[in-house]
Amino acid sequence: MRTVKEALSQRILLADGSVTRLLANAKTDVKRDFFGAAGMFPVLNVTRASLVKEVHQAYLLAGADVIRTNSLEANPLSLKQHGLQDEAFILNYKAAENAVNAVDSIPGQGRRRFVLGVIRDDGWNATPAEVEAAVETQAQGLLSGGADALILDCLPGIGRVQPVLTGARRARAALNSDAPIFLQQGAKGTDFSEHVRKQADGILRYRPGDADRKDALQRWVEEGSVNLVGGGDTPGATARLDTVLRGLAEDGLRPVQDWVRSSQPLDEFEPASSWAHFPENGEDDTLEEAEQLLEAAK
Repeated sequence: MRTVKEALSQRILLADGSVTRLLANAKTDVKRDFFGAAGMFPVLNVTRASLVKEVHQAYLLAGADVIRTNSLEANPLSLKQHGLQDEAFILNYKAAENAVNAVDSIPGQGRRRFVLGVIRDDGWNATPAEVEAAVETQAQGLLSGGADALILDCLPGIGRVQPVLTGARRARAALNSDAPIFLQQGAKGTDFSEHVRKQADGILRYRPGDADRKDALQRWVEEGSVNLVGGGDTPGATARLDTVLRGLAEDGLRPVQDWVRSSQPLDEFEPASSWAHFPENGEDDTLEEAEQLLEAAK
């Protein structure tokens, strides 16, 4: 069975778009749905799990290969300001579970889509030991909930990468998991040190996607400077990017990574994602709402 690490080393994949933007536009009640913590969208993983699942489904229907968990503010150090730090494990567990359930609910026709558990450095004012412990809790929740891998979204050169990475590795060891841990690298900024790189399982060369900037996307593909493209702000934007990536691919699926192009013929690649249109699935009660979200965003 193909893994997310293999998929990201062979094809340029399309991530989902902004989950929080769609959640922010949904009808919610601050007291009931957010426990009074307005804007803390990870709380919806528990209080409005079906809504979070619908958002993930909308991006899958739009063509996303990768779903990122609704866990940007779900670290205990970020939740602490709202008195929700003790809920960190369950919020992350449900974040991963909702994403996994969305992937499982839509037929893949033998293709794999992947769930990446997101851990973001929010600039915490904490000691390295506190950061390690908080990240370990968050990572355990995401991995226990079924995430295929972890993304560590933190800037190099600011002193927190090492404790974040250590906390994630401790969580993986505690669960006896073999899920890869990726460092996310943007287009600009300081590179990660070789010492840090050796402790991770790979680098996500992430670029925010924009279908109107096809030339830039084509240049990134040719340079080999990207392996994960962000899906934009809405499912409609993701669908347009899906079309652009298909157009840049030699086989109409996804562009092949440059370093495997000469070593393996294209027909040996097992499809890894939503490269074909999915059949209707009337068995899932929330799929109709997800399709409506997609249609409204076009």
